[in-house]
Amino acid sequence: MLSVATPVTTVFTLTGPQDRLRQIAEERAYRTCAPDQMVWESDTTLVMTLENGIGTSFLRHGDGLSDEYPDVSIRGMEYFDCFDDPGFAKWQGGQLVYEADLTTVFSILFPTNSSKDWAGCCATFWRRSPALTAAIAENCPDFDLMPLRKLAGPAPGWVQTSDGFATLFLRLPAVSDARDGVAVIFFPGRGKVMLLEGIDRLGGFARCRRMSQGKIAARCPELRSALRACGKADEEKKRVGRPRTH
Repeated sequence: MLSVATPVTTVFTLTGPQDRLRQIAEERAYRTCAPDQMVWESDTTLVMTLENGIGTSFLRHGDGLSDEYPDVSIRGMEYFDCFDDPGFAKWQGGQLVYEADLTTVFSILFPTNSSKDWAGCCATFWRRSPALTAAIAENCPDFDLMPLRKLAGPAPGWVQTSDGFATLFLRLPAVSDARDGVAVIFFPGRGKVMLLEGIDRLGGFARCRRMSQGKIAARCPELRSALRACGKADEEKKRVGRPRTH
């Protein structure tokens, strides 16, 4: 059987004095990555990228860089294919500050920039943890669900989108630093709905459970008509797809 390698991208971002980073770039050329895979984001920020890179030795490699260069701050990120389940880490003063794996529970295309008529990014949800919250805020500073508040929705305070596989109803946190958002996810054909509670602006949530459509409607009565419409549309699809009998 032909084995196909999984594309892996590993990125290390080093921050420190320019002279020191230039020295590191010279020392790490062809050791960490080729010179053309080193990019200066600014005079004090050097980015090293490894395509189809180091895989499971991501943390070990970061530990090695941190041990060798404790005088610079190092952020590491590794992901498979198209930013699938990325891992984040940070080293400061030769010590690991945080390490977090973003395992996505649910993700759907949703325009986070409500001024543009296109799905600019995904609304992504994962189980919140202190390490993961810090990692997302630092490594993905543009990821923010709060701009969705400007979009129209099925009920006051709610926004809605669908990708054909699921429909998301999202009530955003009341204020930027709150963790009281709610997401209701309707999966056609399954008869169950997922409820996510305690959502923050970065998509981290506290609780996740599957519930019947009736129980969701009782908990979120303002969505009752929207959920009923989803159920009717789902039933109509099933009817159309059933073979006719004579």
